[in-house]
Amino acid sequence: MVSIIVPAYNIEPYLERCITSILAQTYKNFEVILVDDGSTDGSSALCDSYRQQDDRITVIHKKNGGLVSARKVGLEAAQGEYIGFVDGDDWIEPQMYEHLIKLAEEHQADIVLGGSLEDVNGQIENKTNRLKTGIYDKERLRKEVYPYMLCAENFFSMGIQPYIWNKLVRRDLAQECVMAVDERIRVGEDVAAVMPMLLKADKAVISAYCDYHYCIRGTSMIWKRENEESEWETVCILHKFLQKTFSIYHGQYRLEKQLAYYTIMNMFTRAYGKVARQESEGSLWPFDYHISSRECIVYSAGNFGRALYGYLQTYYPGKVSLWVDRDYFRYQSMGLSVCKVEDIAQEQDSDILIAILDMHLVDVIKENLLRIGIQEERIYHLNVVKVFQLVGL
Repeated sequence: MVSIIVPAYNIEPYLERCITSILAQTYKNFEVILVDDGSTDGSSALCDSYRQQDDRITVIHKKNGGLVSARKVGLEAAQGEYIGFVDGDDWIEPQMYEHLIKLAEEHQADIVLGGSLEDVNGQIENKTNRLKTGIYDKERLRKEVYPYMLCAENFFSMGIQPYIWNKLVRRDLAQECVMAVDERIRVGEDVAAVMPMLLKADKAVISAYCDYHYCIRGTSMIWKRENEESEWETVCILHKFLQKTFSIYHGQYRLEKQLAYYTIMNMFTRAYGKVARQESEGSLWPFDYHISSRECIVYSAGNFGRALYGYLQTYYPGKVSLWVDRDYFRYQSMGLSVCKVEDIAQEQDSDILIAILDMHLVDVIKENLLRIGIQEERIYHLNVVKVFQLVGL
């Protein structure tokens, strides 16, 4: 049996779609554990309504304690040999658990890692793991997964999707790793569970199946000033937790370096305002760009781009003359005020801040900007030396 754990907190508009998609699974031997984490909207009543309709559903009501605590409570009640997680505001394709359980049983795997469907208002993009699909025994895990799982390429790029919800895990492994996660963690909850799972697994399967709809809404995507202190605190808590978890491996698998890169990413995307204000001395960290100079264009609406844009809008209103991205239409559908890159030509008096962490991609973008006639002195990107100095690399 598979136990599917669904934490729910104030997600009434999305919860019915989520539960319905689980009940429609082609694989029938499962139980659903709905964990109402102290909801104050109609989520609690909706959970109870579904429990009355289907005896495979268990509902647990608890005081609000966050996602990690909700998952733990669900695990304590789970009876299945395998564990799956679904966030209550997402949904899954009918064949998802049939795909995952078939791979787990066929290869006697401790964990199966799927892909996902990044779903933005119905615009769907397949997202697979960077590491190759296949069956990984312990030796292959050590050689091909562990050194690249948290940081695979230049500066920051994960080898595997860190999410817990597109995976199937043996119950004993899930319990060991999820129950150990610090409940104060509010950033990277999935990483704190998934990375230890992989390190402890004897066999894993990486699959190309993309059956999980990860639904992205624009309303919560912009960095907000009121979050910076708490976001910084939880980034630090996560770093210390992973540092302790990885310490038993004594320098193996590049774990320390991978963790440093991952923490840098969290600094940029979740706590940028805190770091930028600490490090700034008349310039915009980590760009060699003086705040007092002319208006700027933020290039990229990715995680770092959104954080930078939110920071500038909060502390330097009127500073940003334009926000651009190649994938502007997709970001516009999220409700973000992102324009097409070609609009840069209309802003001759603005500097350009390339808000991207992948330096290979930065070089490509810079070459393209130069090709369309943008002067090099107008183009700024992050100073990697400054970044590494911050974390001691």
